[in-house]
Amino acid sequence: MSPERQRLLDAVSAGDKQQVLLLVGKMDDATRKICLPAVTQVLREVPRGTYPPVFGAAELAGLGCQPTPAAAAQWVRATSRRRPPGTRYPESSSDVLAGRDPGWLGELAHRLAAEMDQEGVFAGTHPLYELVQNLIRMSDCATPATAGYAVTRLRYSRGLADLRADPDMPVLIPVALDVDGFGARILQDDQWLSDLVALAESGHLDRAALIDKCAARLLRGGRPSEIRGFRRLLERLELTGDEIADRAGDWARLAADADAPVAGDALARLRLLTDAGRLNPTLLADTARDVLARPEKALVSAQLKLLDRAVRHDRYDAAPLLVAATVAFGHEEHAVQDQAWKLVARHLRTVNQAVRSQIAEAVAVLTPDLRRRATDELGGPAPTAGPVRARYQETLPPVAVPELAPPVLESLPELVQEVSAILAAKRPSTTESERALDGLVRFANRDRAALTDALSTIAYVRKPPTYVAGIGVVVLVLAGELDGVKRPLVPREVDTPVRERQCAHCAFRLVWRARLFEVARRITTDPPPFLLATPTWHTGVVDAVVLLERLTEYARRGFSAGSADLEQALLRTRLPEQPERERLAAAAAGLGTADGTRFAAWLSSGGLRPVAEESFGSALPALRSGFSEPFRRVSGRMSRVDGYDQEGHDLPGRWGYLDLVGRGIDLPQWVATVPVQREYVAEQMLTSKACEHLDKYARDLHRLVAADGPAGPALHRLIADALVRASPQNWAGVIDALLQLVARNEFDATQCGQYLGRWQQGSDSRPPEVLDVLSEMARTGAYATVWQILAGALPGLLPEGRRPRRLAALLSLAADCVSRCGATGTLPELDAVADSKASSQTVKQARRLRQCLTAGASPRMPS
Repeated sequence: MSPERQRLLDAVSAGDKQQVLLLVGKMDDATRKICLPAVTQVLREVPRGTYPPVFGAAELAGLGCQPTPAAAAQWVRATSRRRPPGTRYPESSSDVLAGRDPGWLGELAHRLAAEMDQEGVFAGTHPLYELVQNLIRMSDCATPATAGYAVTRLRYSRGLADLRADPDMPVLIPVALDVDGFGARILQDDQWLSDLVALAESGHLDRAALIDKCAARLLRGGRPSEIRGFRRLLERLELTGDEIADRAGDWARLAADADAPVAGDALARLRLLTDAGRLNPTLLADTARDVLARPEKALVSAQLKLLDRAVRHDRYDAAPLLVAATVAFGHEEHAVQDQAWKLVARHLRTVNQAVRSQIAEAVAVLTPDLRRRATDELGGPAPTAGPVRARYQETLPPVAVPELAPPVLESLPELVQEVSAILAAKRPSTTESERALDGLVRFANRDRAALTDALSTIAYVRKPPTYVAGIGVVVLVLAGELDGVKRPLVPREVDTPVRERQCAHCAFRLVWRARLFEVARRITTDPPPFLLATPTWHTGVVDAVVLLERLTEYARRGFSAGSADLEQALLRTRLPEQPERERLAAAAAGLGTADGTRFAAWLSSGGLRPVAEESFGSALPALRSGFSEPFRRVSGRMSRVDGYDQEGHDLPGRWGYLDLVGRGIDLPQWVATVPVQREYVAEQMLTSKACEHLDKYARDLHRLVAADGPAGPALHRLIADALVRASPQNWAGVIDALLQLVARNEFDATQCGQYLGRWQQGSDSRPPEVLDVLSEMARTGAYATVWQILAGALPGLLPEGRRPRRLAALLSLAADCVSRCGATGTLPELDAVADSKASSQTVKQARRLRQCLTAGASPRMPS
């Protein structure tokens, strides 16, 4: 070992940085190359997370021994990662590089400056900044034009005087403007904004380049706070007419493609150019087409006003601008279509017949009432007014084909995989849980030992949770982790007294838990070959023929049904019509078993039929005799869902039981419990106030619609609640459920609308805001359905004090639907609004709706 190497290692081991600086400074490149591996090894031996003096000395020595700028940058990058977060890399580290060639130092400075281009450059101090500054000073190299370095230099400046005195700012500021987060920073710090404007005004910063950079950032888009910062900067710069005119193309692109606030600013600048006659006519027409195709009503309206100003200006030819205005004929808002037509109609006399022909072709997309007006004024053939109703066909989805439940699990690996997925899921589906439970019973009957071995591979079994939920109870009993023999046949909650009005969630959930407890008990001693209640259809329905086949197999093998299993199967059974029902009842009685006799009696009695009871509303009295306690609790009116009581009971063994299903309801499970009485499920949703949180379950409404039973007042009230409460991301689920009812000819739209019109009448709450969801439904082509809903709702929404916030738009939607489907009739409550002498949009749209209803599809729009 060379003496130099040994002395350097001794200094490093002693943590003596001064000695390290002295020794490395005297070494040549060959000696440094020899020393580097040993220094690296010393640094590796320092435990991570500790920073003794030897760490700093080794870090310094290693930097001084690097042969190239790239290697030095890699060393700094690697050692800085080992430092505590937020600590600066010692700026004195540059001292060990004294004597290096300036070019070598400059390259290292630029490489380290590039390392500063990371997220978070606006927060804290970058650990490499001081080191980079020292290297720039030592090498006298060009200023690094990297984003992170530029932002940090700006942050280190001490005000406007420093910025003006710094010769690098004209280079660094444009670079910093490109960094994500700069716009948000100038929005938060008004001093930065003022300094940038002052630099541009004083000439220290190229004003034109700054404006171009702002326009480019707005075109690039970004977070709202980022965009607001650059919008404010442009406002503070107070652009001159020439500066606006020079960038007309930028404003046109922003008006067409940017977010609405930015597009609005761009339109305002284009209006200034239009008024001054400085906007290229071709660019104006092209921009108009792009903006008028946007959905935002305010932007389209502003663009139409701009076109009106341009047509009145001597410099602009009216023909291309009026043709461009026809793009707005296709806008979904009737008020926008009306504004566009009025613009075109005002200037028709200034264009020739060829242009009028182009306009006439475009009026086909107007609503029928506006189309008739336009055709009359253009002098073309009038559309026939009478056959609209005959021609109209409601656009509805196809009636959903009933889906069979997933097939029985015949493969043990497939069963284990599905059970594992269910145990890992927060909210497993009811269909999957039913199939997995049936699969566990089947395989326990065939080969209990093989099933136990297969389940032992599941992580849930290897490390059981403190509380056991759902089918986990059965899984742990099979795995020997819980004693199934000592398990009660029903949950202990059954022993608690039943209140007059109980929690609906608890009642429905208790049925599922009772079945789990029963299976967990029987699976240890005498597992049946399969479960009777496993659904044959995805809604939870069990076909009567299938249940008879299952009971026949039970009789052949000498098995008796579990009480909870058979009772759930009876609740799920779809009863056929006579005489098929009598045939099945006779066959069931002929089995000679108690289970067969009970099924025969169920068929003969008519099964599950709700009746109206004064004290409970609808009830299921058939559950009150012969059914076990968990099922009897489902027989009456439920109380408010206040969440599930999560205080479970300890079970024998090391773990306790708690059904961690979470607060709220599981609508698919409610439907699967009584899938032949969807009206009863809907009523429980309403009486338990579960509908107040309906947005959480809107995606599952199609399951309730697909279930059996009549669609009565409760289901229509539930749909009305969903129209009001569902959030935009769940509209699709609500609309799909509603249109499925329409397609099945089971929906009373007027009744649903009446519920909306009477929404919490007499309370202090505001009327329902259903414009957006009904507009979305109308876009699917269901104009007649939307109108029928509105026809039921408007009588309750039109009186003073009950009016929705956007009544004008709601009336416009109603008129659009009427004009498209050809509906006729009267709404007496509409007269009070339509006969008002006011000139608001609400009054205008009320008159339009009344005329549409009176004249079918061919009214003239009131002026």
